[in-house]
Amino acid sequence: MLQLHTAGGARQAGAALIVSMMLLLVLTILSLSSMRNTNLDTKIAVNHQHKQMAFQAAESALFRLMSPEPNVQVPLLAGSAAIVNENYFASAGVRSQPDVEADLSMDYIRESMPGEFKFNGFGVSLTTLIYQADAVGKITGGKARAHNRMGVVLIRN
Repeated sequence: MLQLHTAGGARQAGAALIVSMMLLLVLTILSLSSMRNTNLDTKIAVNHQHKQMAFQAAESALFRLMSPEPNVQVPLLAGSAAIVNENYFASAGVRSQPDVEADLSMDYIRESMPGEFKFNGFGVSLTTLIYQADAVGKITGGKARAHNRMGVVLIRN
């Protein structure tokens, strides 16, 4: 039987195994680090999406307030507490998205003087009631919230 011996062959036994195990360890650490970064990026993207959905829910509540039939409760006396219309806007989620809802708070500010405001460029000799509308959109069962505020004028005869 023919055996080949290299100089120092006994000293190199297992060196390739140790080097390959070290390379495998480095690759494993890089892979785990990459997976953690991907999970963090996904969480950031989902949180941003939920915040945008909450903002859109608050905007939808204010848009509903400006519709021809807003169906909202408002305080009518100065100094009275704001009235909160809970779940003023609600929408079921689609395609694995969460449900959204928005509460609308109406706070009476003051009554205007006749003709103080112009509508469509014309002065109207009617008094108006001025309110501050606050809409808080939220994700049902989530932590994302968005707050939008708008001034509202209701015309009185």
